[in-house]
Amino acid sequence: MSEFQGVTYRTADNWRGFIPEYTDPIRYLEIGTFYGANLMSVAKTYASHPDSRMVCIDPWIDYGEYPEYKGEQDAIYSKFLTNVSSISEKLTIHRGFSHDILHTLPDNSFDVIYIDGNHMPEYVLEDGVLSFRKLKVGGYLIFDDYGWGGPDLTKRGIDCFLCGYRNRIDSTHVGIRFSQVFVKKTS
Repeated sequence: MSEFQGVTYRTADNWRGFIPEYTDPIRYLEIGTFYGANLMSVAKTYASHPDSRMVCIDPWIDYGEYPEYKGEQDAIYSKFLTNVSSISEKLTIHRGFSHDILHTLPDNSFDVIYIDGNHMPEYVLEDGVLSFRKLKVGGYLIFDDYGWGGPDLTKRGIDCFLCGYRNRIDSTHVGIRFSQVFVKKTS
C-alpha cells in the first residue's frame, strides 16, 4: 500500500462520541472528497466491514464559485485515485456536482452521510436537503466546516438546514465538535 498523498484536514476520528461504532456493514456517502483522507479514515473505522459500501461525489474541477486549488484539480484527482486504490472494491466514485448526482442515488439507503462540498450557504443547504432524503431513519448526517469563512458561509447554510429540519432530527443528537455538526435523522 502506498503512502497517502495530499492534504489531510479533519478525519472520522473526530466522530467518536457522536457516531456509534458499526459492526455490521454500512452504506456511506461523502460529498466533497478532495484527496480522500476522510474517506480512507471511514474505510478503516465505520465502514471497515468488508461488505460496507462507500460512495463519494466531487467534481474535481475548477469553477468560479470555488477558486481554491485552481489549476490543480486533475493532479488532486489523480492522487485521490492512488490514495483510495486499496478500497476500490467497496467504493463508487462520482466525478461531478452533488446536485446532479444525488437524485440518482436511492432514497433512505445511507447510514452515514458526510457533507464537505461547496461552502457557499445555498450549496451547503442544498446538499443537506438532498442528502437527507438519501439518509436512513436513525442515520447520521455530518456537516463539515461550521463557521468556516465567517457567519455568512457554511454556518448560514447549516443553520438554515437545522431550522428547517428541526422536527425530523433528534435534538439530543445534534452536536458540534471541531467545526463539524452531527445530526441524527428521526423521520
